[in-house]
Amino acid sequence: MTSLTRRTALQGAMGLGVTAALTTPASAAKPNAAKLDFADPLTILRTHVKLVGSLGKEVVYSFMRLNIYADLGEGNFVPLFTMNNILVDYWEPKEDNQHEMRKYEVGFYTRHDSYEPLEHFDNPITGQRMGIHHFKLGPVPRLYTPQGVIAMGYTPKLLPIETIGDRVYLATESIENRPDVIRPGKTSYTNSFMTMSAPLAEVADPKRLSASTSLQLQNKNRWAPWMGMDDRPGGTVARGFGTKIRNLDALPQPVKDGIRAYVPEILDTANWHDFVFEDTEFLKQQGR
Repeated sequence: MTSLTRRTALQGAMGLGVTAALTTPASAAKPNAAKLDFADPLTILRTHVKLVGSLGKEVVYSFMRLNIYADLGEGNFVPLFTMNNILVDYWEPKEDNQHEMRKYEVGFYTRHDSYEPLEHFDNPITGQRMGIHHFKLGPVPRLYTPQGVIAMGYTPKLLPIETIGDRVYLATESIENRPDVIRPGKTSYTNSFMTMSAPLAEVADPKRLSASTSLQLQNKNRWAPWMGMDDRPGGTVARGFGTKIRNLDALPQPVKDGIRAYVPEILDTANWHDFVFEDTEFLKQQGR
């Protein structure tokens, strides 16, 4: 696994304030729940890790469906396609209240809001037919600490934890930019927003290492290079939803079929050693 260089975390959990429960019913006011202090850095850390992964040493699987649209800068979004996003994360607790995660992630494309795989992409903006470049990323290391997240690539910044009714909500945002590896001399912008939610009783239960988390994602990115949009203004907007799953066998059958056909690497992460990233893989295919 790629070793982590310790550096100042890009987000400070220390500064997050307490968020009061909103309209919490009496049935949710359990003794364990009353002890949760979301101003405490260690409680914030444990809640974050329990929601996104696990406090124990285990593999955590997640699945999301992302509907992706073209944003041309004005007018309505244009539906493009759906990505079936599968994540396999290896979690392990470390000393000093740190938790290490190694992420593997893939996605294959289907027709918009459908499970029918795309063999090619008929771009509704340009009228061109393009080949499909499915998404692969990993292994990506992250270290979750009481002071923040140490990450390779963009770093999720935690927003204050909310308790609404009998559920806990933890939102993160990543608003960042870096040099664009596809377009030398230009900048690639990332605007990504995740919301995780789980029952308060699970978060407060000290015996439970991983919560049954629901996931919601919104992001705005530049055009994927394989879409043939060149320097056209705008980019893509994604709206995603999903959950943790017990293992890959729990996926819908069309998704399991699509994994075997397009992104089989996620079925054998034990032998996935070399770092793979969507942009660098595209450059290799283009001989650049």
